[in-house]
Amino acid sequence: MTGTMSDRLQASEPTLIKSIKQHGHKTWRNLFAATCLLLGSTVSASAAETVSGNTLQSIDVAGLPGSKAQITLTLSQPVPAPLSFTIDNPARIALDFPETRNGLAQRSQKVGIGMVESLTAIEAQGRTRVVVNLTDMVPYEAHADGNKIILTVQNAGGGLSEAAIAAARASDSASDNISNIDFRRGEDGQGRVIVNLSDPSIPVDMRQEGGKILVDFYRTQLPAELERRLDVLDFATPVKTIDTYTKGDAVHMVITPMGEHEYIAYQADNQFTIEVRALTREEAEEAKKDDFGYSGERLSLN
Repeated sequence: MTGTMSDRLQASEPTLIKSIKQHGHKTWRNLFAATCLLLGSTVSASAAETVSGNTLQSIDVAGLPGSKAQITLTLSQPVPAPLSFTIDNPARIALDFPETRNGLAQRSQKVGIGMVESLTAIEAQGRTRVVVNLTDMVPYEAHADGNKIILTVQNAGGGLSEAAIAAARASDSASDNISNIDFRRGEDGQGRVIVNLSDPSIPVDMRQEGGKILVDFYRTQLPAELERRLDVLDFATPVKTIDTYTKGDAVHMVITPMGEHEYIAYQADNQFTIEVRALTREEAEEAKKDDFGYSGERLSLN
């Protein structure tokens, strides 16, 4: 087996979630519960008072030509573009604001403009997450303008993904690189693919196709010694192999899992981690029910 690998767990916890994709059609309730494990499910009044950062003051939504939706988030202080991640099913865009209070009078609001159905803002441990509920997953773009974050959600019909847009904007800068790819086994048997990036802002796209987890690191170079296959079957995790190679001006990674599983990706500074966990029999049965179950209105032939 080649590569630098270790069974030791990382001592530091991830600071922000970058992207979440789960295998199977799970309910948002289950996904939100998993998210709360990372963010903290409750916040005490005293903890909220100690937050010395920003405050989310308002969210305004407007329609744009072409059935697009523009969402403007106004904060009390200037803020950089937030870290975002997407969920395919149900379709959602989430924006994370560290050290930020939720100052909105209402936690949720209906929208009904373009592909945007509704918005929800959640605060936990001094961090605010804004979730945009969509009719279907479509490309989007988020940028900062002083104390405002402007999120433009495209209409159905294609276009560049957020990561591809970010890569295109930065195409005139020097190429970044991946310095190391490691694999570790978690204490509960989960497999962790750990990628060290030269720049934490490298755009990343992750999706699942044909039972494989595909990850693209845009505008990034891969050293020749890292262009290879890692066979990690001996680690007794849901991960079988990891193939990494250059594809155009991006680095393409193919993770081949085994059995019923779910996966999550998160980033702490320059370290991007994809974690794959095996589903229990009960979780797998629940996922199958979600896949094939019927949740619409009752039909009648009368």
